[in-house]
Amino acid sequence: MDKKLLGYTILGALFTFLTGTLLHFTYEWSGNNSWVGLFSPVNESTWEHMKLLFFPMLFYSIISCFLFHLPSTKSMPEKAKTFFAHLKGRYPCICLGNALGILLGTFSIPVLFYTYSGILGTHCLGLDIAVFLFSVALGFFFVFYAAQKCAGKRIAGLIYTGLAILLFCFIFFTVSPPNLGLFSPTA
Repeated sequence: MDKKLLGYTILGALFTFLTGTLLHFTYEWSGNNSWVGLFSPVNESTWEHMKLLFFPMLFYSIISCFLFHLPSTKSMPEKAKTFFAHLKGRYPCICLGNALGILLGTFSIPVLFYTYSGILGTHCLGLDIAVFLFSVALGFFFVFYAAQKCAGKRIAGLIYTGLAILLFCFIFFTVSPPNLGLFSPTA
């Protein structure tokens, strides 16, 4: 097992969990700023809570993929150069794995939420948090797997297009949500 890939994966999961947790409150903390609402939940709907995973994981992925492709500079610490060079060289599909992980993790939130709340007939905060944690773990497990196997390489364009469409939908549906259950507050 590659400890550097494992470390990258665990660091990403921790970053996503902590940042996503903070994002839950940033819209309110900002005084309901509409710009902050584009990447933070603006209500208690399932759709808005999908942002808690999507945006932190997207940010982590963009920054890390940028660093994979950044030429080594003298200002970058030697350990960082070695770390990113190792991952880029050994796992050429790691950025694609990130994209797949984001999609899988994000869409697992409504699937898991509606499954458990449908079975129980209600929802509870503890299980909602567990759904978020599990979805983050699932997304990064897939990053780990896909980076090693180059999963999805033949449909990379479709995967990146799906990611871009989902980003557009988060922005558009924050401003103009449809009258559907996924967009209705649950609390």
